[in-house]
Amino acid sequence: MVNAGVVILEEEIIKEVINMKKKLNLEPMFSPKSITIIGASAGVGKISARPLFLLRKLGYQGTIYPVNAKYTEIEGYPCIQEIEELPKDIDLAIISIRASEVLPTLERLAKRSVKSAVVFSSGFSEAGESGEELQQRLNKFVEETGIPVCGPNSLGFFNLKESVIASFLQLEPSRMDPIAFITQSGAFGTLSYKMLNDMGTGYQYFVSSGNEATVDFFDYVQYFAKQEDIKVIGGYIEGARDLEKMNEAIRLCQHQDKPLILMKVGKSEKGAEAAISHTASLTGDASIYSGFFKQKNVIQVDDEEELIDTVNLFNKAKTSSQRGGVALVTISGGAGIVMADKCEQYGIELAELMPETTSKLKELLPAFASVKNPIDVTAQIMQDLEKLFESIRVTLEDDGVEALVVYNQLGDFLAPKIIPGLSEIAQQTNKTFVVCWAGASEQTKDALFAGGVCWLPTPSRSIRALKNLLHYKRRKGLLPKQDFTVTERLTNRIVMEAFEGITNEYTSKQHLKNYGISVPAGSIVKNVESAVKVAEEIGYPIVLKVLSRQIVHKSDAGVVKVNLKSEDEVRNSFEEILINAGKYNPQVQIEGVVVEKMMKEGLEMMIGSIQDPLFGPCILLGSGGVFVEVLNDTVIRPAPLTMEDAWEMIRSLKGYAVLKGIRGQGPYDIQALAETLVKVSEFCLDQQDWLQELDINPVLVQAAKKGVTALDCLLVGKRTAKHLSYL
Repeated sequence: MVNAGVVILEEEIIKEVINMKKKLNLEPMFSPKSITIIGASAGVGKISARPLFLLRKLGYQGTIYPVNAKYTEIEGYPCIQEIEELPKDIDLAIISIRASEVLPTLERLAKRSVKSAVVFSSGFSEAGESGEELQQRLNKFVEETGIPVCGPNSLGFFNLKESVIASFLQLEPSRMDPIAFITQSGAFGTLSYKMLNDMGTGYQYFVSSGNEATVDFFDYVQYFAKQEDIKVIGGYIEGARDLEKMNEAIRLCQHQDKPLILMKVGKSEKGAEAAISHTASLTGDASIYSGFFKQKNVIQVDDEEELIDTVNLFNKAKTSSQRGGVALVTISGGAGIVMADKCEQYGIELAELMPETTSKLKELLPAFASVKNPIDVTAQIMQDLEKLFESIRVTLEDDGVEALVVYNQLGDFLAPKIIPGLSEIAQQTNKTFVVCWAGASEQTKDALFAGGVCWLPTPSRSIRALKNLLHYKRRKGLLPKQDFTVTERLTNRIVMEAFEGITNEYTSKQHLKNYGISVPAGSIVKNVESAVKVAEEIGYPIVLKVLSRQIVHKSDAGVVKVNLKSEDEVRNSFEEILINAGKYNPQVQIEGVVVEKMMKEGLEMMIGSIQDPLFGPCILLGSGGVFVEVLNDTVIRPAPLTMEDAWEMIRSLKGYAVLKGIRGQGPYDIQALAETLVKVSEFCLDQQDWLQELDINPVLVQAAKKGVTALDCLLVGKRTAKHLSYL
């Protein structure tokens, strides 16, 4: 092993210094003491009038300077005729004018030392070539002046704690909780705010990032992660632009213990196309994003309901300090079954109640109630609500219970009697406590919110949000908290000569061998006599393969012969595979025949890599070897991989059960497979300047402690057509 800790530490420090120079100060934007509105107008319905109306209504305490030559005053505020008449050092400029006028306006504002701006105007990179040119000029302005610009094409933002609202939102923000939300779609952001309000919760910070002229999604994440009064950060993201910035923002969230909950869209081909045209962001491969988020413990949700439910749960529910299972208490056996099924689907363990817990429950509940988890207290319990409350308390006191969900669907007429008891339990317990009250009226929901109870609307949604909280907590314990993670390489760093095109199998495997990855013993030969000689040297049985960069899938071409046990078999097979190669491709260029030792039985897997424009080298692991495309059991993670990452990848495969051993087969050498993944990760990172793709297929995983061997391999240099369809 090679200790690369010092080298990595130095590299991280250099990056940190560079980042410090590039960072923009967002404090004047979100906490302005003075605001100017360029293009301000009268009339509540106009986009240019909305910010002034909302600032006044929310009671903003700073100074406001409307600018518009058409007015002398707006809403009681004196209207400034020209930008040059503004006082210097205004914190924030709100700009609502034609796209072509935005840059000249910003340049005039820069001369007045304006510290930040938000641009509502559309017609930039989302509008085609001419708009793209405008945005490039805007980007250059931000880079040269250091003035952060939210947008363009932005709905704006708000900070309700300071009554700052630089937006043309048609909603009037009211509820406020310690939540920050960033969205790359203004319309979706508005929807999320409305949905969250219906759950009795609201954002403290909200920002629509628009086209992200230099200031991007993860700049905002970094800013909110540093705010002491923010507990949870949520977001809608179509694509990231800067991997280092994203990594730094996520790391800061981890250090500040602020969960980051993201809805990543653009998973389908059409969705990805729409995402690119919408915000001109680099969408990237959905599976790579998902792998990256799992690796970094970012909570990824699938839809708007899961997003809002999860944000609400993290905001309102407590997180238990101990680990255990989930207890379900319900008045409906059917609802209990639904929730139990969802727990199993999401990999959540149901709590095994202690004997003393079930004994106490038997004393409290009717004889026909079920005291096994899920606990069906039956509707009869509503005749004696104190027994319901005591049953919940008893269950929460069980050391094996980490979280508890109560399901209720009775009418609202009982709410005044039930909610105070649930509220008291929520205040007293130090465990995660969720109430799923189906069909609750607005009055009942308001009472639950006022009582500090975390409410979710349906059994399935409750468990789906809860699994996000529990999985986040499990993963958090595995992540390092140091500012700089000093790691130990498994391989020596080797710089190879760059090349384009496809390397042949033999050369590719020799490169892997230099990185400590096992390959079969063998040689390249030019004639049958040499083949027989090598076979006798390495020992039978052996494998023969035609070596040609023009034949990627050898099995399909019939140019592989395995388990050859004698000289006669070698001679007959040698001629046969050469004939098959000519039939498969009459113009084939044959570089020789590979003679290799036939490996003993094992489980076939595959390891691959693709160079992603955003994430760089990404490592793929799949079950089934040559059948990987049929089985569709793969997982992908951006490099570098730690051993923990490698193990997590292996465990996430459906084929993990086979690797552990099944029906007398196995267990297989999973530790060696994990080490091979890390070595491949290091190889791909070291060669990322020229390496586009890597395909090790099959990888033979042998019995426990017997190792892993790369049976076939291809390396593909950059600017070569992609041919590995499952990457």
